[in-house]
Amino acid sequence: MCTKWLFLALFSSGFAQGAALQISGASTMKPLSGEVQSAGLKAGGAYFTLAEGEAVVAPWPLAWRALPKGTLLLVERAPHPAGPVSRLRLLNGDQPWLELIAGGYAGTTVQDGWRLGFKDGKALLVQGDENQPFLSKMRMKDQAGASWCLRLLATHEAPKVVSGMAQEAQIKADWLRYLPRKGRC
Repeated sequence: MCTKWLFLALFSSGFAQGAALQISGASTMKPLSGEVQSAGLKAGGAYFTLAEGEAVVAPWPLAWRALPKGTLLLVERAPHPAGPVSRLRLLNGDQPWLELIAGGYAGTTVQDGWRLGFKDGKALLVQGDENQPFLSKMRMKDQAGASWCLRLLATHEAPKVVSGMAQEAQIKADWLRYLPRKGRC
């Protein structure tokens, strides 16, 4: 059992099934960040309007709740041979309270040094020689002791990565982590 994390598995699964998460609003050259001016749901997607532009997350994976006044948003998009990884963070001041990752590949940071891994097509949380199954719903504590909800939203095969002469199939994953309201995930 991992001593740094508190896992409470609500239910487990192998491959998570679901539509691949799409996060738009940033390019690989320029992130999108600023205070959220307005936000809402439309056709299953969440729309966040900032002074500098708009971010869209589809499908939105949670029940919608109004954002606190002054919520900051940061969207980043990082290139990768198997396709870009997109991150959206919602912050209260400098404290994040929700993070969505679309297209994470093996080695992508999940939290506090734990990274995404795969074995036999199943998602894992890996830190050094230690690993835990990445379940569809779980609870964990960060190094500061805050309790986070973590949800594996989907896993999907990415186009093959061509490296020299070898071709390697890549599995990518989408997940969500957030601070629970009233202690419930």
